[in-house]
Amino acid sequence: MNYLLREARHKKGWSQQQLADFSGLSLSTIQRAESGKPIRIDSIQRLCECFQQSPEQLGLIRSNDKNQNTSNTLHMVHPKEIDDILCSDYLSILENDIKNRWTLYHTGGANLAYEGLNTLINHIKKCVYLSHGDDLYPRALTLLSMGYQLQGSILRDMMNYTEAHLAHRKALLIAQKLFDPELISAALVREGITLNQRESPTDAIINFKRALETIKHLGYATLEGYVLQALSEAQAKLQQSRECWHSISLAEKALESQSSTTERSLTRFNHASLTAQKGVNAIFLNEYKLAIELIDKSLISYNPTLIRGRARLFAQKAEAYFILGIIDACVDNLKKAYALARSSGSSKVMDKVKAQYCNLTHSKWRKDRYVTELKNMIGE
Repeated sequence: MNYLLREARHKKGWSQQQLADFSGLSLSTIQRAESGKPIRIDSIQRLCECFQQSPEQLGLIRSNDKNQNTSNTLHMVHPKEIDDILCSDYLSILENDIKNRWTLYHTGGANLAYEGLNTLINHIKKCVYLSHGDDLYPRALTLLSMGYQLQGSILRDMMNYTEAHLAHRKALLIAQKLFDPELISAALVREGITLNQRESPTDAIINFKRALETIKHLGYATLEGYVLQALSEAQAKLQQSRECWHSISLAEKALESQSSTTERSLTRFNHASLTAQKGVNAIFLNEYKLAIELIDKSLISYNPTLIRGRARLFAQKAEAYFILGIIDACVDNLKKAYALARSSGSSKVMDKVKAQYCNLTHSKWRKDRYVTELKNMIGE
C-alpha cells in the first residue's frame, strides 16, 4: 500500500476519481498506484505535477524499499540493466522533480524543496556515472548542476553558508565542464548572492560581473536581468549610488528584451521584482521614503505565491519605517515578515526580524504596546 500518495490525496480532499481527473490519468491507474503497484513513468510525472511533489515524497520511487521493482528505483539497479532505467523518460522524471523543487523554493516552500533533495542528487549522480560517454551524459550533468544550485540556494536561506558555497562551487565546476555559459552564469550569480548575504558585497560584485561577461550578447535576457538586479544591490550596499542605478537601468533594458521562452537557469525576473529591487536599493542608499513607495508599488503586482520574497520586502520596509520613527507601521510590517518567513523556512528573514526587535527594545519605543505585541509573536 502506498500510504504517502493516499495521504497526499486526502490532504487535498480529493477522491480517487477527482485525482484521476485532475492528473489526466485513469481511475485504475490511481488505484494501482495507491495499492503500491508499479505504474508508467509518464504517469508518475503527471502525479508529481498534480501534487507539486517529488516521486519519493509521493512514495512512487522509494530509495529504501529493497523489494521495489527496479523500474521505479535507481540505487538497486545492476549496471547491465542500465537500458531499462537510464533512459530519456527516467531523466525526464528527475528533471521534473528538480523543476518542481525550484518552484517550491521560490514560492516559500524551502523546507519542502529540501526534503529528499540529497537523495535526489544522488540519483542524478548515478545517472551521470552510468551515462558517461552516452548521448544522455550532458543532459544528466546539466541536471546535476541545477540540483547543486538549488541545494546551495536553500542552504543559503538556512544560513548554512559554508555548505552553500560548496554546493555552488560544485555546480560551477560541472557547468564549466559542459562549457555551458548559461549554467556557468547561473552558478556564479547564485554564489554571488550568497556572498552578498554574508555582507561581502565586494566579492559578490566580482561574481556578478563574471556572470554578466559569460552570457554577454547570448540572449539570456531573464538571467541577465536577474544578475543586474543582484549587482545593483551589492553596489547599493557599498554606497555606489551611480553604479547602482546604472545597473538598474541596464536591467530595465533586459526586461524589454525578454522572450516567453523559459531559460534553464530558472531565475525569476519581472517588473515587480525589478521595482522591489529599486526599493531595497533605496534603503541601502538611505532614501527611506522612496524605498517605502517603491516596495508598496511592487507588492501590488508581486506574485502572492512568492512567500519568501514578500517576507523580505516587508522586513525591508519595516527597517525604513523604524528609521523614519513610524513605529506602528514598522511593527506591522515586521509581523507580516515574520509570519511569512516562518511559513517558508527563511531563517535569514526571521533573524532580520529578531534583530529589528532588538533595536526596538533599545529604543525610546521599547515600552510601546506595538513592541510588546511583536515580542509575544516571536517569543522573545
